[in-house]
Amino acid sequence: MSKYNAKQIANELLKGKGYFVVENLFSKKDVKKAKDKIVELAKVSAPDIAKKDALSVISATNHVWNLIDKDEIFRKLVSNDLILEVFSIILGNELKLGSFAARIQQPGDKKQKPHLDYPYWDMYNLKSFPNNINSTFAMNCQSTIMIDDFTLDNGATMVAPGTQLRGYFPKEEEFWPIMKQTTGKAGSVMLMTGLLWHGAGSNKTKRPRIGILGQYLPKFVKPMEDQLASVDMKVIKKCNKKLKNLLGVGYPYPQVLDTSKNAN
Repeated sequence: MSKYNAKQIANELLKGKGYFVVENLFSKKDVKKAKDKIVELAKVSAPDIAKKDALSVISATNHVWNLIDKDEIFRKLVSNDLILEVFSIILGNELKLGSFAARIQQPGDKKQKPHLDYPYWDMYNLKSFPNNINSTFAMNCQSTIMIDDFTLDNGATMVAPGTQLRGYFPKEEEFWPIMKQTTGKAGSVMLMTGLLWHGAGSNKTKRPRIGILGQYLPKFVKPMEDQLASVDMKVIKKCNKKLKNLLGVGYPYPQVLDTSKNAN
C-alpha cells in the first residue's frame, strides 16, 4: 500500500505549492529498462552521429516522442496507479493522455525561460483564449519521471511555488526570486499542473539528464500528440482497458452527427 495520499497530493497541486515529488515511485529495474530504450531510440533518430557510446549519441536530440508506441516499459510507466489516482481527482476520471515523451537536457544546455504547459503554453497571447480564463480548474496535469537523478547541477526542473493560482503567463521578474528546483533520485516523479510556472534548469555537468514527461488532460481537451494516429493498432489491441481509456480508444467524440453525411 502506498505511503502517499492521493487526495493530499492533489490538494497540494491545486491549492498548495503546486508540485509534489513522489520519491522512488519506480524500481531501478524499470528505470534502467526505460533509459536503455530511450538511448536506443536516440541512436535510431540520429544514425549519422558517431556512436562512440550511447550517451554521446543521445546528445543528438532533446526529445523522443510517442513513447507509448515504442516499448512495453513506457506503457507500464504511463499508467501508474498513484499518478492516475492523483490526476483523476484533478481532471476527472475519464482523463486522457496528451503526450508521453522523453526530454533530454544536454550537457551545457542553458536553463529554459519559465513557461506553462499545453494547452496554456501560448497564454501570452490572451486574445486566443476565452475571456476571463483563470485557475479555478486545471486543464492539464504533468508528470516528470526522473530517469536520471535530478540535481541542482544537471538541470532539475525549476518551479515557482504557488504560481499555479495566478492564472497568467510567467513574468520573469516574478519567477526568479521564488524559484526552486525539484531534485530527486532516479525513479522519483514530480507531479504538477500545467499552470505552474516552470522550466528545465541548466545542465552544468558532462552527462545528459533524462526525464519522461507525461501530459494528462481532461476528456474535452484535444491532446497534443494524436495517440490514436501515432500508436500502432497492433499495440493498442494489446493494451489493457486502463491504458486504452487513456489513449482515447472508444471515446465517442468528435463524430459526424449529421446523419445525411452518412447516407449512401
